[in-house]
Amino acid sequence: MTERTYGVDIETRIEIEQLISELLYRLDHNQADTTWELYAEDAVTEGPLGTMNGREAIRAWGAKRAQQTDVVGRHFIGGIRLAWEDGILTGTVAYLTFRDAAEDVLKPASVGEFREQYRKVDGGWCFARREIVPVFGGANAAAHAKRLADASNAGPR
Repeated sequence: MTERTYGVDIETRIEIEQLISELLYRLDHNQADTTWELYAEDAVTEGPLGTMNGREAIRAWGAKRAQQTDVVGRHFIGGIRLAWEDGILTGTVAYLTFRDAAEDVLKPASVGEFREQYRKVDGGWCFARREIVPVFGGANAAAHAKRLADASNAGPR
């Protein structure tokens, strides 16, 4: 059985909220090539774009993504729930994602949650695991993933 406690001190909460905000800022402002810095060496991410194992895979993805300057998106988050589960700091973060490539740019391309685990490394928090779980708009998220994959396979623009 999972032991869950919600006693996350305010300093840790602020540091985790800053970590999440920094990641999304970099993604939204064409700095995806620097997002790897926010992950642990053995971090895992899963979502509509597939699974990336380790910081080097995240770095390679970010380098490709940063070259796709024609993709404009914005993430909005809320409902950040943090808890200790079996000694691991976990988080669930509700998100809305908007993209200019959507048919209606004022309608979210994806609505869901980030399911995350965090680890303290060298005195600072980083992502140890991150799962992107579209609850609504999963088809839009899959279409976006396909567009990115197709653009990546076509080479630089």
